[in-house]
Amino acid sequence: MLHKLLGGRWAGSAGDPLEKAFGILEREVMGVLWAGEDLAVRDVQARLTRPVAYTTVMTTLDRLFKKGVLRRRPAGRAFLYSPALTRAELQAQIAGNVLAGLLESRNGGMVPVLSNLVESVGSQDGGADLLQALEELVKQKRRQLKKQDPR
Repeated sequence: MLHKLLGGRWAGSAGDPLEKAFGILEREVMGVLWAGEDLAVRDVQARLTRPVAYTTVMTTLDRLFKKGVLRRRPAGRAFLYSPALTRAELQAQIAGNVLAGLLESRNGGMVPVLSNLVESVGSQDGGADLLQALEELVKQKRRQLKKQDPR
């Protein structure tokens, strides 16, 4: 149902949250950096699949650094950039932030969100195994919360 309401907006071809969180050039730059070592602006520019101005690449790297998804360190008069998170970590962080935002509803809207989450998990290939893993995570979290608040 949520998928219908959003018109598929959050389900890109592979359901990749990076598709919605970053622009095309940002995703391409991140891909270059995930594929290799620390790189300077000119090195990133050279590895892009299309011609992009040096200043555009520099601005994109700076914005990604300010968003906290890149690290940078000085190297002479330039900076070397590297990812602050792996691709999987960044995807999980984005998805977690979206879910947390949805769960902040104060008008009882949490149950439909959770219901849609369970429905989405169950409809994936291997849905039964994913639901089992989700159930185990819920049990672990309950035990952890019980230890923190022994009443």
